[in-house]
Amino acid sequence: MRVLSSMQKFVPLFFCLAVWGCKPAPKIVSYEVNSEATSRAQPPLPTKENAKMQANAAMEAEAASFGQPKWPETPAGWVVGAPNAMRKGSWIIHGEGEAKAEMAVTVFPGDVGGIAANVNRWRGQLGLPPADEASILASAQSVQVGTVQAKSFRLESADGKRYTVAVIAPSASASWFFKLSGDSQVVKAQTDTFLKFLTHSQLP
Repeated sequence: MRVLSSMQKFVPLFFCLAVWGCKPAPKIVSYEVNSEATSRAQPPLPTKENAKMQANAAMEAEAASFGQPKWPETPAGWVVGAPNAMRKGSWIIHGEGEAKAEMAVTVFPGDVGGIAANVNRWRGQLGLPPADEASILASAQSVQVGTVQAKSFRLESADGKRYTVAVIAPSASASWFFKLSGDSQVVKAQTDTFLKFLTHSQLP
């Protein structure tokens, strides 16, 4: 009887263990995240570099839409520069020693801020302070770019080492810029050749 009584005490414990042992093991559920779908749902934020690349691409496309000028024969001593999507043409001119100059052609829609704004930008490149619009317009000289009447401006750095001759030629919907810049001795020696080159050029 004592044995039976002792066994009865352990029946509840055996029952609990049996019930617990019969329960199915908990399942581990895993989820797979589709990275492609996530990237589509959350596009990357634009960076300054991306914004700059997009702006350059837009400017390149805009420049291409204005067509390509027709140039006369390349002057002696001028070397065609490396291709550049932002330019319609560029030439390198070497002088004595390491002295050199560059002639670059660009085009932009509209007046790009007006004559005074562009001349002051070139002045800044030479380390010169801004000038008032009246004095800038008074310094302009009339020149020809093919059949188009244009304005030229001559600027020299305070130390006399750098010189720029820039020409602005307006068209129906754009402004063409022709800039000969570099070491003073080279630019001054090539100014007449530069202006003659523009006279025989033809804008699209």
